Amino acid sequence: MAVQLLGRSVAGPQLNLPLFIEGAEASQNAAATVDDSTGVDLNQLCLRYPDKTFFVAVETDAMIDAGIGPGDLLIAHQAQTARSGQIVIAAFQGELTVRELQLSPSPRLIAHHPDIEAVIIPDSETLTILGIVTQILRSVGY
Repeated sequence: MAVQLLGRSVAGPQLNLPLFIEGAEASQNAAATVDDSTGVDLNQLCLRYPDKTFFVAVETDAMIDAGIGPGDLLIAHQAQTARSGQIVIAAFQGELTVRELQLSPSPRLIAHHPDIEAVIIPDSETLTILGIVTQILRSVGY
């Protein structure tokens, strides 16, 4: 399995976290002087449609050249129609995977790794698009 479905989102209370702008003037006590009423709410930023949003853990390096690697957490949105060129969470032949969707000349799932070939979807097979990747969350080793 290339990815693991972790679950659906649940809208929670608004939580404004401090927002610092890279390149802005900084001081030693900048964190102590942040106004808690301004900032960024991760629910609003990442969960535009909470009832149609789900989380996926990446377990493959198949999309490494697209900036998605093992250990990343993907936020995906169920959409009625996926378009060619979008990164999608798909179910194919009993497995969940993350790939770029290409619709022409025939439907296929494109890996962004030099050693992994595209998966061409035969007319006799069913490809289910579960959602479109909207956000990538990555730990940087803290």
